[in-house]
Amino acid sequence: MIFRYTETPSVNSLLFEKMLWAAKVKKSQEEETPSFHARDYSKSIVSPSPPEHHRLSVDIAKRESSGRAVHILSPKSGPTTSLVLFLHGGSYIVNATRPHWRFLVRLVEKAGCTVVAPDYPLAPANFYADAYTMLIGLYRELQGISPRPSIALMGDSAGGGLALGLAEMIRDEKMTQPKAIVLLSPWLDVTMSNPHIEEIDREDPFLNIKALIRAGSSWARGANPRKPLISPLYGDLAGLPPIHLFIGTKDVLAADCRRFRGLCMAAKARLAYYEFENMVHDWMLLDFKEARAAAGQIAAIVAGIGKGNDSEPSR
Repeated sequence: MIFRYTETPSVNSLLFEKMLWAAKVKKSQEEETPSFHARDYSKSIVSPSPPEHHRLSVDIAKRESSGRAVHILSPKSGPTTSLVLFLHGGSYIVNATRPHWRFLVRLVEKAGCTVVAPDYPLAPANFYADAYTMLIGLYRELQGISPRPSIALMGDSAGGGLALGLAEMIRDEKMTQPKAIVLLSPWLDVTMSNPHIEEIDREDPFLNIKALIRAGSSWARGANPRKPLISPLYGDLAGLPPIHLFIGTKDVLAADCRRFRGLCMAAKARLAYYEFENMVHDWMLLDFKEARAAAGQIAAIVAGIGKGNDSEPSR
């Protein structure tokens, strides 16, 4: 099923886009030393752990898995039946940010779920195999919780690609699969070789193609970048749980998301595809009208699996 959000863009979404252009966030990614405005913007939002003030809204705990930090956000009302394993974006080289945590806190409040957010290994110190080793172990641990929760895999940007790759690994290892996969502006092919990317590039104020290719190469560390665990677009899409994908039309990653939509149809994979007109990369983590609309849909998906509802996308 394809869902398109085509309303006139809100003033706040337009202002955010203008801010990205003014801060030269995209251009600065080509430079070894980012411009002052872009550097300041980046430093102000990176937050490997949930900011303390979020404890007013949700319970926050921390544990370890494979020697890495795992942050757990849960409702103050008590135990839940739905659990989201969330993998943050950041081109596989940058940690979680304040918008990630704000989005996750609101997800916990709206969906009544628990969120497990691991600090998975990043490049260049680590590479893709290190992350999968940690995450498949963590998934096994979550499967051992009693009573077993209804699990959704979710990730944004690079974390979206990683979530899809993890889902393919879980299926191939014949483990109990998650109830749903939720992909937010996912990065599905690190080669950035889709010719339609250039058509979108001039409208995208956020992502720099050359910088993404460099980051993807660091993540692959010499392996074939089309290996499905690196670029899950090339993996087998049959037999996966229901997939929900959210993407904006001013995001260069939309080109591969549209290609993914066609591949899902060919593989008879279960996909609900949500495309928001004029939205930039990762807009759903923010706080304007379109972001709240997407966040509400995402929360409804998660709440549904917690109630035992089928998250099967309509055909």
